[in-house]
Amino acid sequence: MGSNEGGPILGLDHITLAVDGLDAAMAAYETLFAQPCDGRGTAEGLEWARFALANTSLVLVAPHGEPSTLAAHLASRPAGARAALGALGFAVAEPESAARLLGRRGLPAAGPPLSWLDGQATPLTLAAARGLHLLLTQPGPTASPTQTTRLDHVVIRSGDPERSMALLAGRLGLELRLDRSNPAWGSRLLFFRCGDLVVEVSHELAAGITDAPDRLWGLTWGVPDVAASHFRMEASGVPVSPLRVGRKPGTRLFTIRDHASGVPTAFIGG
Repeated sequence: MGSNEGGPILGLDHITLAVDGLDAAMAAYETLFAQPCDGRGTAEGLEWARFALANTSLVLVAPHGEPSTLAAHLASRPAGARAALGALGFAVAEPESAARLLGRRGLPAAGPPLSWLDGQATPLTLAAARGLHLLLTQPGPTASPTQTTRLDHVVIRSGDPERSMALLAGRLGLELRLDRSNPAWGSRLLFFRCGDLVVEVSHELAAGITDAPDRLWGLTWGVPDVAASHFRMEASGVPVSPLRVGRKPGTRLFTIRDHASGVPTAFIGG
């Protein structure tokens, strides 16, 4: 997890995935990652299970007991959805000073720090974050050195990419690495560096600019040998797409048709 010169963000500590049944989701992701979860517990009206990957963690969350303010921030799901990406937890060295800086930049904390996982988390105001559920937290535990699955990029769908750029680059201080519109793809893509992974913003060109809130949409996981991962999952009964050539030279990828709790998911590698 690297530093970021433009702001306090060190990297993406974790992503929450809100599910309606923790055990079934845990079993599915144990198959996808070929590893057990490395921690499980309850907090703030949630039951959680954490998978520590090479450069971030995926934290599955499900309702447990009385809901709390933090639970609503971490585990937001559209009505009728069985699962949805919940929140991005950004790692910072000093949460209090980071929250003060972001407040001066127009991205204030939604309240005081709250107990979460192995420490505390500060939720950021939803309206100022374009509807995204964002947290500030100190870096969590690192994964085993043998863990090779890493998050390549997380995708945000945006109705107004210029405002998304103002949020991610201007307020959070993430480095804009790419801004490209491609009529063949029908989209404008913006890539922001966050530690050693990418936060991707995707805007549908045909839809035009809208006032709709941004939303977390999908995840792409990087693996050293994508063909081996494809074979392993297919042999385990996971419905996967055929391998295809990636946009980045020298890569191939496949998508998960299901088994990822309904979240658009891809695996990419050499």
